[in-house]
Amino acid sequence: MSPDIEVRTYFARHRNALVARGDFSELFAAWYLHRMDAGLPVPPECDSNGREALAAVTLHCAARPRQETCAWTVHFRNPRMNIFAAGDNAAGTVVANVFNENIREIEKDVFYADVIEPGQAARRSVTEFEGTDFLRAAEAFYKKSEQRAARFFWHGDEDLVLVAAQPDCDLDWLASLDAAAIATLDADVELSLLEKRAYRFECGCTQERMLDFLRPVYLRQGSELFGEEETIRIHCPRCGSRFAITREALEAHTEKSAG
Repeated sequence: MSPDIEVRTYFARHRNALVARGDFSELFAAWYLHRMDAGLPVPPECDSNGREALAAVTLHCAARPRQETCAWTVHFRNPRMNIFAAGDNAAGTVVANVFNENIREIEKDVFYADVIEPGQAARRSVTEFEGTDFLRAAEAFYKKSEQRAARFFWHGDEDLVLVAAQPDCDLDWLASLDAAAIATLDADVELSLLEKRAYRFECGCTQERMLDFLRPVYLRQGSELFGEEETIRIHCPRCGSRFAITREALEAHTEKSAG
């Protein structure tokens, strides 16, 4: 289990904005170690977007209700890659994955955001954007889906800051922010601490969940799934962890689920 990191949220008085920030060095280290253990080093062309996705989804979660779970799936055209990031506020966990192989060609860059809250149906929004930078894609998601302006800034190599508009926000001030303004934000703006939350890198994937994931595929095309083999090896789509699934185990799980 990775160590917790602390994310702090503030209210920017007289500017009417929410500020969330955290030092993500421990979270990034946990992500890299996890992928190394799974035999999936981060492709160089995906590294920046993977780090930004993991940090940005964590800050987004910290600004959301405590029982909410969110997941982002972002498709980039050029270079072609898919970025996945998710956070579970109830558990205090975040996860990310990157893909740059066997990806179908798409016509537009697309940001899918899924939200789950207890007792409510899952919600999905779809946002189109342009570019190759994950943080700019996240800002487009805020503008078009969340219906409010938001800016992301790095303050150093591993300290990310989110500034998001609240009702009656000073939008001119928000639009004028740059890296220099973020460096002196504590001195220039009256910030009131709202909350501290802890997050760690953890997926929660298990053999049972992988069997659940494969069961529909097995029901449709069981012979093609295994071929002549008795065991297949798969990676968790959320985090990349490796699992060995036997034909016998999947058959038993399918029969149990049907009964």
